[in-house]
Amino acid sequence: MQRPVLRSPAAFAQEALKPERGVINQMMTANSFADPATEAEYASRLSLCDVSFLQRFGCKGPAAAEWLSAQGLPVPEQANHYVQQGVLRVLRLGNSEFLVEEEAGSEQLAQLNQTDVPERVHAVLRNDAAFVISGPLVSELFAQVCDIDVTAELEDESRLVMTMMAGVSVTMLRQKSAEAWQYRVWCDGTLGAYLWQTLLTIIQELGGGPVGANQYFKSI
Repeated sequence: MQRPVLRSPAAFAQEALKPERGVINQMMTANSFADPATEAEYASRLSLCDVSFLQRFGCKGPAAAEWLSAQGLPVPEQANHYVQQGVLRVLRLGNSEFLVEEEAGSEQLAQLNQTDVPERVHAVLRNDAAFVISGPLVSELFAQVCDIDVTAELEDESRLVMTMMAGVSVTMLRQKSAEAWQYRVWCDGTLGAYLWQTLLTIIQELGGGPVGANQYFKSI
């Protein structure tokens, strides 16, 4: 039976912008908010993209690291670090808790979500709102909304941090893309609309704006 189409956790906050929407991974997603030239201009300054549609798998427990490794996934040796393997990203959120996310369609992640985990491993339901923040003005944004100096904390590309952003508990990491550094942000889905609207208000004040999934994921 086909899964129902879901709405992004941030969809309510995006409605006034009237994005062009499409379905990615069974989630109604904003593919674009403006014409390509306008979105490219936003991306050259400061942009916010909703990537909640990316598929995820979560687990924790004393045997979680060993089990993930047995599934052929790279496991970060330290807590608060991540490893990228092809289209899959493995985050070690603590000594025994993990989040796996994919950039594009992956049979491996689909298999994980259908696999019964063994004893001493517990599956964790992920309902994250997830965003990409990018552009040369990120430091000005983070100075207004983050409790710590995020850019300094994430100078090590393999590191992730768990901190507060605009009063919301988030997980963050930094990745190098073909164009620039991207900051990935995850938060509880119930707070996704609030965080999107709060970040976007400041981003627009700084001369940036929202970009759709097409900006980063044209091939999905």
